[in-house]
Amino acid sequence: MITDQSDLSSLESVLTQAVRRAGVTGRVELRETSDGETLLELTPLSRTRVPFSLNLEEATAWLASEDVDAAACYDDGYLVISPRSKAGVHRLVERWLGPFIYAESVGEQLRGALAQHELNGEVAVLDTCSVDLVIQDSDNLATAVQLGAVLGADDIAKGLKLHRPSGMTKLAGRMRFLLTGVVGHGVGVLAEPGCAHAEDELRLRLTVDQTLRLAGRIATEPTIDSRETSPPNMPLA
Repeated sequence: MITDQSDLSSLESVLTQAVRRAGVTGRVELRETSDGETLLELTPLSRTRVPFSLNLEEATAWLASEDVDAAACYDDGYLVISPRSKAGVHRLVERWLGPFIYAESVGEQLRGALAQHELNGEVAVLDTCSVDLVIQDSDNLATAVQLGAVLGADDIAKGLKLHRPSGMTKLAGRMRFLLTGVVGHGVGVLAEPGCAHAEDELRLRLTVDQTLRLAGRIATEPTIDSRETSPPNMPLA
């Protein structure tokens, strides 16, 4: 049991920040029991991003399997996780929240790389393994074509009629081939034609490692502004 008040306050802050950074919907609080003890508690408020079902048996089994020094119980119908020690808090963060925190940080790197090139795309971290990059565009997927150019395929849309579903499908195939060379095999690429109420869409499904590689590659490519302002090559003497 954690008894030092300063430790409790510090650990409450650590756990609160980890929950927020992991994108977990949950409540972290210190609760005083009828016996005068103060408990640090994490109450998940959604099944999303929780590695076990929200029932006592599965939560207890998961804590034991991951060697997390914590107890699970019900309080007012909610499942509550209460670390018993400082090590229990850090282990809980490492085994549950840490993988989500890492995936979110990789997603943020991709957002930053896209912004560097003024590429509009929505990055969604689905879980600890998968990330979606969704490009929606009313201008014949011009943003997707620009992404291809940033990655070295200036002619990725050559000969394609991108206002037609068949042209979009062919673009998706070329993008898949291009990304295989950039981040490796297994990238999912899906083109969806728009309608009166939705823009055309190109959706990329990547692993977290592939997302990191893609972010790194985009970030190292020169922007249009930097290419335009680069001095001309000096003649050889």
